[in-house]
Amino acid sequence: MSGRVGAVQVADAFGAYTAEAEFYEVPYGELEEFLSPFAGGLLGAAGRMLAVLAYRDAARYGDVPVDRAASGVRETVLFLLPEGCDGRDRAFRMGVARAFGDLAEDLARGRAPVPRCGAEAWALEQMLMLASRVCAATDAELELLGVGVPGHGEEYRPAYWEDAWQLRVESAQHSIPEARGDHTADNDDGEEPEEIPEPEQGWDSAEFWFSPYGFIAARDPERGHPQWALAHLDGASMAPDELPSVERIAAIMRLGTSATGFEAYEGRAEYEDLAEVLTPLGARLLAAAADRVAERGYHELLHYGDRVFDRPSDKDAWRYHDSFLMQLPAICDGASAAWRLAMVRAVDDLAGDLRAGRAPLPRCPAEEMAFYFVRCEAELLLELLGDDPDLADDYGLPPADAFTARHCPVDLWREAFLQDEDILFHFDQDLAHVAADPGHPASRQLGTGDLRPNAWFVCFGNLRPRDPARGYPPHIITLLTSADADAFFASTPALTSLPGEPAGDPALRDEFETLVGYTQRRFLDESTAVAMAVGIERLLGTLLEIPADSLRTVWPQHDRATAAHAGSLLVDRDFSIRGRHHDWRLRADQGEQHARTWTLKLLDDCAALALDHFAGPRSPYEAHRPEPARPAPGIKDRLAARLTVLSRPDTACGTLLHQLTAHGMTAADLAAGAILPEALMKGWLDGTTAISPGQLVRCAPVLQMPEDTLLACLGGGRARFYWPLPQPDTDQVSS
Repeated sequence: MSGRVGAVQVADAFGAYTAEAEFYEVPYGELEEFLSPFAGGLLGAAGRMLAVLAYRDAARYGDVPVDRAASGVRETVLFLLPEGCDGRDRAFRMGVARAFGDLAEDLARGRAPVPRCGAEAWALEQMLMLASRVCAATDAELELLGVGVPGHGEEYRPAYWEDAWQLRVESAQHSIPEARGDHTADNDDGEEPEEIPEPEQGWDSAEFWFSPYGFIAARDPERGHPQWALAHLDGASMAPDELPSVERIAAIMRLGTSATGFEAYEGRAEYEDLAEVLTPLGARLLAAAADRVAERGYHELLHYGDRVFDRPSDKDAWRYHDSFLMQLPAICDGASAAWRLAMVRAVDDLAGDLRAGRAPLPRCPAEEMAFYFVRCEAELLLELLGDDPDLADDYGLPPADAFTARHCPVDLWREAFLQDEDILFHFDQDLAHVAADPGHPASRQLGTGDLRPNAWFVCFGNLRPRDPARGYPPHIITLLTSADADAFFASTPALTSLPGEPAGDPALRDEFETLVGYTQRRFLDESTAVAMAVGIERLLGTLLEIPADSLRTVWPQHDRATAAHAGSLLVDRDFSIRGRHHDWRLRADQGEQHARTWTLKLLDDCAALALDHFAGPRSPYEAHRPEPARPAPGIKDRLAARLTVLSRPDTACGTLLHQLTAHGMTAADLAAGAILPEALMKGWLDGTTAISPGQLVRCAPVLQMPEDTLLACLGGGRARFYWPLPQPDTDQVSS
């Protein structure tokens, strides 16, 4: 079980087949048609290392049945086995280990790793599924494992595994003589029997796992086990020949986890394991580069704050060659401090991915730009390491010579991690105007989406968004709180505008926005109509400052509908309610502005009818009932003031509140990300402080929203993706 894969060449890689193979769809040809030399090396290495772990497990567990819930079992080869093998003895488990070794030895001798029994078929499956993890080994370890490592200047591409799965022979278990029983003889015409009944144990039973297939030469039954494995079974420490330590093998193969590093994708990633495209050494290089970029970014953030970046002329640009803000396209020069903070954090987020063993997948345009910065910085850092080897210690990196082709495949990184590179249009003089205009015909034709900086933090649809509540490193918060207030709490000229007015009572506003939301639902089903009726009653009670019992005296009981859960309603069975001037039938499917206007008019008209009712004498049929509470003096003025506040088309607070709730954030979290005083943020959310456009847009990067969407909220525009319409509870009018 040693030697470089393919080091020994054989005349026929598939020469182990017998004459019976003609009855099965077996692979033929050259081994490289199924496995490239690099892929074959990885597969053989996976077999050798899995064999080590399997022998370790056989020694550790012996004949003891596997308890899959026990601690540490998930990290064993025994856990990979079918549950039907859990009660097998040590000899069986050693046979499984030898199956890995036999297939690896086939590859080392230039033979195709064609399974010769059920145990080897299962072992080959595991090797194919886990071989990509071998890429996490160092170059020295790969050489030790018999894998040829691409050198400097050579092209590196991940191994392709699809063809290798053809090495498994379908229905091979049907050729096992013990499983076929008495149906082994040919028919009179020399053909195989058309149909052989399945054995009682099943074709895939572990009982037949070490029974040779009938169409391929059996292995030597006297071949035994490696001496180091036998010694370990006798109590010696595990010391496999010419292999990494057992602990290192376990770290490389990572049994017990299905993590690939690409979990940020909503669907399946193209690659089986991150190490195929980004080795641990490559990740360390990118992380070091990201740290360099982020350090410059935070420094300039503290210096510039909200101030416009005064881009130097071409002749002076060399002075800013390492400037973070200079690296950004000119369209970003007037961005707010909150935007710049989020932009630097985009670099930090990628660095965090790299350190956590995750793929540095840019999840929004800002992170695509950040990845571009990091990639360029990594190439520069490699050059610096080559010029000054002592610099490597400063970054915890090896010398530049250690970065062979597979550790720095820049083009492969672009292919594996980026959706596209449309964000770089901003640097192209001929395409910058396209990137700045999502409505440009070229933008629509190319499907670029919105590449303007005010939409850079919106997550791509096929990736999971980052947690908006993840916050910032404590030392960054400390630096920001001690920064120049004039630089950080004054919006840039491009965002300066007059503040609006306070939004009034938050409970009243929330109830009103909920009712407006119901009127915009697609259909007026009974549940929606009942919820609207309940909302109207609550709003009228709040507006008129009277309890529900008093309010219900305005509309006669016999005219009102009753809901199964909500009880008595103010509307009739046709979902209509009478006002002073109109009969209002509840409606849905209204546009944003029309919904607000309609709701305000309904409330105003119904409130006017209620005031008329309480101003007049009591009806004779009410004489026997208790005197209802009446609106307090001055209610008309207060009603008019409240309706005026509600008439202001401002859904900003509702949107912010929904986003905070959805993301589990607090006002303090949002204030920190927007670089605004916490007291100001709380005032916005409770309706006691006005929101200005220049301040509101600072929240967009934190909430991963387009700035335009938040600004539209100030004009009453409700973005249903960020603040969905309310969902009523199920209810219906009683018969």
